[in-house]
Amino acid sequence: MESDFVQAGQSRLQYYQQGNGPETVVLVHGYASSAALWRLTIEKLGLDEEFRVIAINNRGAGDSSRSTSEAGYTVETFAVDLFNAVQVLGLSDFTLVGHSMGGATVTQFSLEHQDLLKALVLVNSTPLSGRPLADDWEEVLKDSIANGGLTQGDMGFNSLDATEDFKDAVIADIRRNPVERAIGGRRSMSGLRLRDRLGEIRVPTLVVGGDLDVTIGVDEILADYFALPEETRHLNIYHGIGHSPNVEVPASFAHLIARFIAEVNTGKPVQVASG
Repeated sequence: MESDFVQAGQSRLQYYQQGNGPETVVLVHGYASSAALWRLTIEKLGLDEEFRVIAINNRGAGDSSRSTSEAGYTVETFAVDLFNAVQVLGLSDFTLVGHSMGGATVTQFSLEHQDLLKALVLVNSTPLSGRPLADDWEEVLKDSIANGGLTQGDMGFNSLDATEDFKDAVIADIRRNPVERAIGGRRSMSGLRLRDRLGEIRVPTLVVGGDLDVTIGVDEILADYFALPEETRHLNIYHGIGHSPNVEVPASFAHLIARFIAEVNTGKPVQVASG
């Protein structure tokens, strides 16, 4: 994928783009990964003449600028960076998709700027009510980083679509993570209190999960879904899929996004040909 950069406030963010269609889809990655994890989704959606797909590297990911403090790697900071990037790129009426920690980032963005959105998609989002941390979590995390532990997450690498060059690119980005990002991100996710505010989101919202996701747990995914307004919430739970359906079943996932956007546009269920 060819990349470009956008100056988002104080951060210079790398992003990938494909397609020139009328429907803009913005993809936000998770905790330790990068926009490289969206490559299969970009390939499926970006080749459709209906879509313009943009995947942004948060600060500390890929070749985006880095912060020298843990405070630079919080959900709130990422959401501010995302807003600044969206403003510079001149985006509006777009569909915003967030995976894992990116689910919290796009939720935070939506609570502040839902007037810019057409729709929202939460993909195996980190629990929006947070999770407690063990007393020794920071020491354990640092040891894990030293031993390559950040590359051991469920990124869907069992997929037949996940070629060796794809996996190598994702792992290479993960290994470049600043330790401040790993610690700051983990602390930020632990302190999330966004579930109680999901009722404020009025744009159509699709919650996507996998019933084999042991990173998040389907109970947490469903809890976030039920906290959304009944009239605008949508749900898709994949059977036999883990934490990263965007990698495990990219064609199905791209079809799901395309169908959801079509239904938002028409206000009724539609059939969209799968690619």
